[in-house]
Amino acid sequence: MENMKDQLGDLSWLGESYADQGWIEVEENPTTPKSTPAILAWEKAKEMLRQSDWAVLSDVPMTVEERQTWVDYRKKLRDIRMQPRFPDNITWPTKPE
Repeated sequence: MENMKDQLGDLSWLGESYADQGWIEVEENPTTPKSTPAILAWEKAKEMLRQSDWAVLSDVPMTVEERQTWVDYRKKLRDIRMQPRFPDNITWPTKPE
């Protein structure tokens, strides 16, 4: 352990969570990551997917065409991040009736 500081170099960039005697416990809670437009958009898409989970269950009575409409809708939600102007200009799919 004595040579640890020599091996790691200057650790001052770690801030208050490092002391010369070794690592210390930080008492405050870590901050949550900031929400970005991309994170918010993906969270919205995931919520829309959760709300449509029922539509792809095998025991839901619907025609093959109706089921395929829901499958396509859900695929568009999963692919939302692939849109060229994501997250600034998102074209949200229309929820099937």
